[in-house]
Amino acid sequence: MSTTGSVNYIIVNRGKGDRLLRRAHQIGAHRATVFFGEGTLPSRWQEMLGINQTQKEVLMIALPDEAQDSFYSLLREEFHLHKRYSGIAFSVPYRQYTADKERSSAAQQPASVNPSHICLMTIVDKGLGESCMRLAREAGAQGGTIVHAHGAGVPQDFVFPIAIHPQKDMVMIIVRREIAPQVRIAIYDGLSLEHKGAGIIFALPVTRTLGLYEDSRRERGNGK
Repeated sequence: MSTTGSVNYIIVNRGKGDRLLRRAHQIGAHRATVFFGEGTLPSRWQEMLGINQTQKEVLMIALPDEAQDSFYSLLREEFHLHKRYSGIAFSVPYRQYTADKERSSAAQQPASVNPSHICLMTIVDKGLGESCMRLAREAGAQGGTIVHAHGAGVPQDFVFPIAIHPQKDMVMIIVRREIAPQVRIAIYDGLSLEHKGAGIIFALPVTRTLGLYEDSRRERGNGK
């Protein structure tokens, strides 16, 4: 089996993840995980009612290159992710590490890609996820997903013999490549990430998407 492929992130409403995982397994997925998040794509009526967040399941599914087309067909035909509010999916390329005899890690790096979108991952203290999203929207982003996690570095508090790990917000935002720098700078400066312990932000290339807000607008414009 090929050692190259993509990690596919699929964000759907709670309760849909199990069926999607079963179907992904049938077409070749052998590594996957699910965690809970909160969607933050705003709508006018949700904002007025104060319910602009929706409970989500975030799936990470690794698939080889040869299974990608079948997987995206599955997402469209069975799960209708091309329709607005049905969910989103995006893919980040990877090359699987194999401890071969020569351990030629330099030769095993992924080929360069020319992504249409960028995934900006920001990890900050719990409670700052909403501030991160506000800064991102002001800079041109449409929405994102907040996942609540725990930091695993040096704990901020320590009570012998228990280490108390700080809670974190991990914010996943997909933006077009051309606006990614301005969104990244807005988050970095707005949250003062230059200070030690304030958080981190990093970018991942996104080679394929389905269900993004701009995709939905384009499809409606084409009469789909």
